[in-house]
Amino acid sequence: MAARQRGRYLVNALGVTTLDAVSSLFHGGNANVSWERALDGLSGEQAHLVPAGLPHSVAGIVAHVAYWQTYLLAVFAGDDPPAVEHAAQGWPDQARQVQPDSDPATSDPVNSDPVETDWEALKLIFFSGLDTLAAHARDEAFLELLDRKGRPRIVPLTSFAGHGLYHLGQVVTVRQLIGAWPPPGGGDTW
Repeated sequence: MAARQRGRYLVNALGVTTLDAVSSLFHGGNANVSWERALDGLSGEQAHLVPAGLPHSVAGIVAHVAYWQTYLLAVFAGDDPPAVEHAAQGWPDQARQVQPDSDPATSDPVNSDPVETDWEALKLIFFSGLDTLAAHARDEAFLELLDRKGRPRIVPLTSFAGHGLYHLGQVVTVRQLIGAWPPPGGGDTW
C-alpha cells in the first residue's frame, strides 16, 4: 500500500496523514499509553509524591510540560515571551512536593499559585494545551506559517511532541515507583 500525497503531506492507505500522526503524539501517540490514561485515577496527594532519588513528582512533570505548552502557544500567538536562562526556570515550583515518608498535612506550600496547588486545575490547563497543539498540528495553513526563527511551525510542533513523549514516560515511571501503576483503566505493565 503506497502512500499518496495531499498537498505537502503524505496520506497512507487508511487515510491517515502525517499531520494526523504528529497530532496524535500530543496525546501519547499510537505506541504509548495516552496522557489521559497515564494521569487517570491519580489523586492530588499521589501526584505530588516525589519518589526517593528522583527530582520530580508527576505534578512537577505535568507542570513543566504545561509551562512549555504555554510558552509555545504564546510564541504562536505572536507574543515574545522571554527565554529562560536556566533549565530549572522551566520547572515551576510545586506547591506541595511530598516525600514518600512525610506527612502531607504538614507540608508547607512553596507558592500559592492555584495552578500549582490544585492538581485538577493543572490537569485542565495541561489537557487544554494538548488539545490546542494537536489541533494546530492538523492545520495545514497554520503549519505553513513561519515561527520566529524562520522555520515552518511543524518543526517546533514536532519537537515539542517529542518533548511531551519523553516526559510521558517519566510520568509512568514515577507512578510505578509510588505504587500507583497501572491506572484504573489499565496500562502497559511491562
